[in-house]
Amino acid sequence: MRIFIRGTLLVLVTALMGGCGASTGPKADAPSAARADKPAAANTGVMQSGGTNVLRLTLLPDSKCVAKDGSLHINAPQIEVEMWLVAGAKTVDEAAAHVSQQIVSEFKDFTVTHTTDLTVAGAPAKRLVGTGHEADDGDPGKADVIVFKVGNHIFVACTHGESLMSIAQDGMLTMVQSVQAP
Repeated sequence: MRIFIRGTLLVLVTALMGGCGASTGPKADAPSAARADKPAAANTGVMQSGGTNVLRLTLLPDSKCVAKDGSLHINAPQIEVEMWLVAGAKTVDEAAAHVSQQIVSEFKDFTVTHTTDLTVAGAPAKRLVGTGHEADDGDPGKADVIVFKVGNHIFVACTHGESLMSIAQDGMLTMVQSVQAP
């Protein structure tokens, strides 16, 4: 009987996990926002949109991840990264042209100073580095943004600060390079 109860508890705990820190399938009865701010036990983040998994990535060690519909907010030591699903964009170039509107909740007045072509998940991607202002306090800053496609969806990842730390840029790139379709 104890083995049955333990097995049942394990199944229930596994079924309730999702969003950040798990790699389970979509859960219609447990919105991803309700699973916010959990340590990344399985070191996997899953973004959902409308209750459907749209992106899976490997988180950095010691990351905490907050999942909301269509976005992930990832905190790791010395690193903070936002990822969004870009609504309506069909191509990386289309999303890149409007990236300053996509990141405005975190970084305003984004002006691209450098663009690099990348490959992410086997598809063309763009890395945009530029200047602007932090949304929380208006201080001048720099942002590093990666626009990429996985499956039929376009995503934006962003890290920023008053200065760009290479550890944050490298950490974001490492996570973005790990993305895959769920």
